[in-house]
Amino acid sequence: MSRRASATQSDGSAPPALDTDQVLLEELRQAPPQQDDDGRPVWPAADPSRPVGKGNPPRGRRSQTHKPRATHMEVETRIAEGQLWIAQRLPLAVIREKAAQNWGITNIKTISKYLALARQRMVEELITDRRRHQAEQIFALNDCARRAMDAGQFNAAVGAFRVIAEIGGLLRAPIKPPEAKS
Repeated sequence: MSRRASATQSDGSAPPALDTDQVLLEELRQAPPQQDDDGRPVWPAADPSRPVGKGNPPRGRRSQTHKPRATHMEVETRIAEGQLWIAQRLPLAVIREKAAQNWGITNIKTISKYLALARQRMVEELITDRRRHQAEQIFALNDCARRAMDAGQFNAAVGAFRVIAEIGGLLRAPIKPPEAKS
């Protein structure tokens, strides 16, 4: 749905409200109807109500290096790649370089839109699949504890098992004592 949707629908009711993430996603997905089967952009015909002539200069043309907008699949791939970069805790400067290299995007606002959608998806997945995420963390911590014990780092193993117990609800996280005032 476009941001330019009419104020009412055909049945007279108000259109469903879109949150900002949906608007961002739709903004990034607008391109596929403007592409032919080979992925080349298809530009709409000239507007006959705006003839070129006196007082109405011709519009500028896109440069030869202009790339078509991303398809649905490319948008979803970019969001997934953004999630990976966020999970890796890469600095924004590195993410900009990777986006320019992998996606051909240098505009920081466009990159920020993709990263905002990636973060939103990560939060939604964490909320809806909480048990799966807990199981993944427990499995990873078990592996960490096992490797720590094999290396003779028993304090690290005990710490990993303590966090597993906290995740599983068997143990409450320690309450920090109030700092002593002198």
